[in-house]
Amino acid sequence: MSNIKQNKVKDMENKSENQKLTLEGYYKALKRPPFPKKEFILGISRDCGVDPITVRNWIYGKNLPNNPEHKEYLSQITGIPVDQLWNR
Repeated sequence: MSNIKQNKVKDMENKSENQKLTLEGYYKALKRPPFPKKEFILGISRDCGVDPITVRNWIYGKNLPNNPEHKEYLSQITGIPVDQLWNR
C-alpha cells in the first residue's frame, strides 16, 4: 500500500464525528501545498492500475469503480465506509 494512508490524518482538516464524509469531501479536504491532491490521485491510480482521469471521475461520482476491490481500497485509505463513499 502506498503512503496515502499514512498521510491521511495529517492531510485532513478537523471533521466532526457525526458528519458523513464522502470520497469527494475527503479529496477536497486535503490541504493544498505542495501537491497532496495530485499525489492522492496518482497513488490511487498506481495502486488500482487505472488512469488518473478514472480516479478523478470516482472522486466526483461521475463513474464508480466496477471492481469491488477498488471500492474496498478507497474505503481503507480514507477510513470512509464503502456505502458512504458517494452520495447516491
